[in-house]
Amino acid sequence: MSRDPNRKKDKSLRNFWRASRFLWPYRRTVIVSILCAVFVGAATTGGIAAFTPIMKVLLNNQTVSEWANSQIVAKRLGVSFADETAEVRVARVEDHSPADRAGIEKLYILIPDVTSAEERRGQLKRLADPATTTATLTAPFTDGVAPPATKTVSLGPIPTYLRLGGRVAGHVPDNPLYAIAIAFGVIATITTVGNVVRFFQEYLSDRAAILAVNDIRRHLYDHVLHVPMSFFGQKGTSDVTSRLVQDASGLQEGFKMLLGQSVQEPIKILFAFGLAMFLSWKLTLFIVLFGPIMFAVIKRFGKKMRRASKEAMQKSSHMLGQIEGTLIGIRVVKGANAERFERRRYASIMRGLSVQQLRMTRIDAMSSPIIETMSLFVIGTIVMYASYMMLVQERLDKTTFFLVMICLGGIGESLRRASKINNVLAKSNAAATRVFEAIDLPSEKARTDEEKALPRVRLAPIQSVVRFENISFTYPGASSPALIDVSLTVQKGKSVAVVGRNGSGKTTLLALLPRFYDPTLGRVTIDGVDVRNVTLKSLRDQISLVTQDSVLFPGTIAENIAYGHPLAHLLASTDPKDIDSTRDLRQQIEHAAKKAFAHEFILEKAGGYDHPLDGLGGGLSGGQKQRINIARAIVRQSPILILDEATSQVDAESEHLIQQAIESLMHERTTFVIAHRFSTILSADTIVVMDRGRVVGQGKHEELLQTCETYAQLYERQLVATPG
Repeated sequence: MSRDPNRKKDKSLRNFWRASRFLWPYRRTVIVSILCAVFVGAATTGGIAAFTPIMKVLLNNQTVSEWANSQIVAKRLGVSFADETAEVRVARVEDHSPADRAGIEKLYILIPDVTSAEERRGQLKRLADPATTTATLTAPFTDGVAPPATKTVSLGPIPTYLRLGGRVAGHVPDNPLYAIAIAFGVIATITTVGNVVRFFQEYLSDRAAILAVNDIRRHLYDHVLHVPMSFFGQKGTSDVTSRLVQDASGLQEGFKMLLGQSVQEPIKILFAFGLAMFLSWKLTLFIVLFGPIMFAVIKRFGKKMRRASKEAMQKSSHMLGQIEGTLIGIRVVKGANAERFERRRYASIMRGLSVQQLRMTRIDAMSSPIIETMSLFVIGTIVMYASYMMLVQERLDKTTFFLVMICLGGIGESLRRASKINNVLAKSNAAATRVFEAIDLPSEKARTDEEKALPRVRLAPIQSVVRFENISFTYPGASSPALIDVSLTVQKGKSVAVVGRNGSGKTTLLALLPRFYDPTLGRVTIDGVDVRNVTLKSLRDQISLVTQDSVLFPGTIAENIAYGHPLAHLLASTDPKDIDSTRDLRQQIEHAAKKAFAHEFILEKAGGYDHPLDGLGGGLSGGQKQRINIARAIVRQSPILILDEATSQVDAESEHLIQQAIESLMHERTTFVIAHRFSTILSADTIVVMDRGRVVGQGKHEELLQTCETYAQLYERQLVATPG
C-alpha cells in the first residue's frame, strides 16, 4: 500500500464521503437527528428574537403591545419610527411606500408629544387595526408661528406574521416587570425544550456514527481475513491493527462531527442569518462579503491537517509494530540484555510520531486564534458600518442594531467552531484513506482472466493423488525465485517428509497446497483438478495445518481444539435443541485430546476443557500448546494434513509424545511433514530433499544416504543428533 509517486494528490474529502455511505442503513436515525438540529437552531434564533420586546420595554419605556402596534403601523405606512418615547416621529421613508407616495418625509410626526401615553397607545392600536384605512401625519414646525401642514396617507395591508404577532402581544400585560417576566419565561421554555432536543440530536448522531464505524470495522476485518498472505508478509499485523483500531476511531470522530456540529452550526448560521436579514438585509449582506475570506482560511488549515494526520497515522502504525514485536519477543529482549536498544529504537519512533502529532496540534491551535483575530477585524468593520447606518443614515434603530450584533456574534461563534469541524473532517479523511487502502486490496478469492474462463467448482474429497506439476514461485518483490521447476506426486494416504536447509523452499512448497500463494508457473492438482479452479472453502476444508508456532485463540481449551469445526459455535450455546450436538462435539474433542496426548494435562487445569486461555497460551508449556494444535487437526478430520516443523520448539519429553501423535495421524491421512528431527522423517513413506528451491532427491532413508549428497550432509550434521 505504498503511495504511487505519480498519483495526483487527493485534495478533497473523497474518501471520507465514501465512508459516509456506511451511514445509509441508519438514515432514519440521521434524519431524526437532523430534524432535531433544525429545531435546536430555530429555538436558538427564537430565543434571540424573544429579546426584542424586552429591549424595547427597557430602552424605550414601551409596552409590548405598543411596540407591536408601532411595528404594524410602520409597516403599513412604509416608514421607520425614531426611538423616542415622547412622540412617534418618522426616521426614514421607504421608496415607493404609501408614505413616500403621499409626500411624507423624514421628521413627520404621527402622534405629537403633547399626547398622553395612554392616548398615544390608543391611537397606535387604532391605526394597527385592519379596519382603519388612513392615517394623518403632521409636518415638523418650521417658523414656530404658522400651523404645521398635515398629510393623509392610505394605509397598506398588514402582513400575516405581524397580525399574528400583534395578537400575541395584545395578551402581554402592560406592566413592564410582568412583560419582561413573561418574555423571560418564553425564552426559558424555548431554551429548556431546545436543550432536551439537543440531547437527542447529539445522542442520535453519536449512535449512528458508532454503529456505522462498527460496520466499517466488521467489513474491514472480514476483508483482511481474505487478503492474500503476501500482504501480511509485506506489512505485518500491526499495520492492520492500526487501521482497525486507531484509524477507525479517527473516522468515528469525523462521523460524530459530521452528524453533530457540522449539522448544528450551519443550521444555526442559517437561522441567525435569516433573522439578521429580516432585521436589516443591507447590514447582513455587508456581512456576507467577508464569508469567502473566512472560508478560504478554513480550507487552507484543512489541507494542512489532512497531510499531517495521514503521516501521523503511518508513524503510529510503526509504533504499534514496534510494541507488538518487542512484547512477543520479550524473552529474547531480556535474554540479550537488549532493553536499552529497544528503548532507543522506540524513542526514535516516538520522536517521529511526536513531530507529526505536534504538527497537527500546531495547526489545530493556530486555526482558532487566527480565525478569531480575523473575526475581530471583520466584526469591527461591521460595527462601524452599522454605526454609520444608525447614527448618520438613521436606517437602523438601536434595538435592531443590538439584535443584528447578537446574530453576528452567533454566526461568528459558529464559524469559529466550523474551523474545528474542518480540521476533524480532514483527520477523518486521512483515516478513511488508510481504511479504504486496505478494503480495496484484492481478495485471495479474486480470479485472473484465465481463471474466470473456467467455472469454479467444489472440490470433492481426495480420492487418489496430489501433484505439484513443474512448480516455480517467486515472492512479490523478491529478486530470485523460491521454487524452481518442482514436481512431486503423493498418493492418497501416504506420508511425505520434506527436508532441506533453511531457505530451501520447504514451507513455500507446502504453502501452495492450501493456496496461501499461487505458483508463478506450473500448477497444484488434487485428483487432476487445479486447486485454482476450486472454491477456497472446499479446498481448505480438506486440509489441516499444524505449524511450528503453536497458535491459540482467546477462549477455552475446548473451543481451541474445536476451532474450525463446523459446530464449534455450539460449545457456547445454551439452547436445549443443541444439547445432543454439543455432547457429540465434546466427545470428539476429548477423543482428539487423548490421541494427541493432551487429555491428562487438560484435566489438571482448573475447569478442565473449559479452562480459559488468553490467546497466548499463558500457563501452558510449548509442548502442551502444540498438542492442543494437533488435537485441533484431529477434530477437523481433514483428509490432508500438513505438519510444518511441529516439534521444532518443544522439549524432548513433549517431542516424544507429539511424535507418537503424529505417527498415528500419518497413517490415517495424506500427510506432508516438514521436519529437522530424524525420528519424524523416518516414519514417512517418502522423503523429499530440497535445496535452493529445487528437489534434489526423493526416496527412502537408506537410498538417499547413498544417492543424495545434500541429504547425507543433513543427516550427518543435524538429524543424527536427534534422539530416535
